[in-house]
Amino acid sequence: MQTLISAPPAGVQTTRVRVRPAPTYEPAGTGAVGAGPASAGTVRVRTVFPRPRPGAGPSRKTVAAAGEARRFTIATSRLLFEVIDRRRGIAHLGDSVSPAIADQVAALVRHDAFRVAETAGAPGVTPMRGTLLHRVHVQLCDISAAEVFGSFTSGGRIRAFAGRVERKPCRVRGADPRAGVRTGLGQVEYRWQLVALEFG
Repeated sequence: MQTLISAPPAGVQTTRVRVRPAPTYEPAGTGAVGAGPASAGTVRVRTVFPRPRPGAGPSRKTVAAAGEARRFTIATSRLLFEVIDRRRGIAHLGDSVSPAIADQVAALVRHDAFRVAETAGAPGVTPMRGTLLHRVHVQLCDISAAEVFGSFTSGGRIRAFAGRVERKPCRVRGADPRAGVRTGLGQVEYRWQLVALEFG
């Protein structure tokens, strides 16, 4: 930080001017993991880690969480578009999305929102059917939350989506290792869940 004080003309009062360096808005280059050029049927993925302390790389927990969030986001996004295309039922989403997101997707399917957009193109042009995941980017906020965004192809057009995934406590069925018998919903595991979703 520098403080500049200029010499004022006679009879003119001046104030101190503080000059501060602009903050860095771009993520560190070493923290970004990207894929090469995408071929047909592949999904380009980019993960950005939280900015570490100067001289320190991402911790093992951060790297592990980034990998988990990336894998979950790709799998859930593909499943999501299969549900929107009516290739799968809404029940297949299960606990991978929050109840609010499940309701949102059910409304999109019920009103054929994506097919309406497909048929609104130029007359005489047969649109491509189906929704295909194109790119996925994951911005890890901390080891239990990440902002995600990407693009997908629908009706021959490239559209965008964005959302947020978080690790949430989920009750699962336990098992008695001695008897091999499933017990009640007594165990709690932290699993990733899509909690926010928007389409562009």
